[in-house]
Amino acid sequence: MGENTDWRMELSKAGVGLQELLSEGMPADNPDDWVQRLEDKLGQLSRALTGFCSDCDLGLYDDCIELAPRLVPQVNKIRSEQVQLQASVQQQIQRLHTQQPDPGLQQSMAAIVHKVDQLNHHAVDLVYSAYDTDLGGPG
Repeated sequence: MGENTDWRMELSKAGVGLQELLSEGMPADNPDDWVQRLEDKLGQLSRALTGFCSDCDLGLYDDCIELAPRLVPQVNKIRSEQVQLQASVQQQIQRLHTQQPDPGLQQSMAAIVHKVDQLNHHAVDLVYSAYDTDLGGPG
């Protein structure tokens, strides 16, 4: 992935990939392989989230605020959501390294997928509000 990476799209793809893995469910006979794939998907999500946040913080949010100062609270909320989501992803990666998978694992991963989707929608809505331009996100 180079300089021209569409991190919003990569974030969306990573969320979908994680959701697909979760829909398979953890097999009782070979959970180690599934957990390794889960860790890989979380790594992809973490990289996409970092890229997405970096791109947004490199001027997009500032541009939105400059165009529409009324959006400061929304920008602050999204930035807070980004930090919380990054922390959640890192906690889940650590959790996979330090303990055996438990029944709550899939539920906590599903919550992360939901938060990724929300973050993506909030960012699209923010840009739409600032530029009065539809970026064509899902939904």
